[in-house]
Amino acid sequence: MDKSLRKQKRFFIDRIAKFCDKCGSAYHLSDIQVIQDKGPSAIIHFSCRNCKSSNVANFVSPMGFTTRIPINSDLTMDEFPRFASGETVSLDDVLEVYICFENGKGCVKI
Repeated sequence: MDKSLRKQKRFFIDRIAKFCDKCGSAYHLSDIQVIQDKGPSAIIHFSCRNCKSSNVANFVSPMGFTTRIPINSDLTMDEFPRFASGETVSLDDVLEVYICFENGKGCVKI
């Protein structure tokens, strides 16, 4: 791990979450994966080595302010980038899947 990534992960631990919300164990640098880092915002995946819980945080720091929105997730660190970089799901896509399942047909095209 290069020095700048180590420094960035340390910053996220210090500013977002030092401890697991579920069991209270301290996070380590290896428990964090930066999924996306674009200017003033970043998406970070935290995985607790003790209880195996996963959280995703959206870090936004415009004008020096920060916001943290944790999302409990069952995705592993390896799985998350695949879904995070996927195409956007439109409202029409969601409606189409809903209608398929409501009609009892299931969906062939997802």
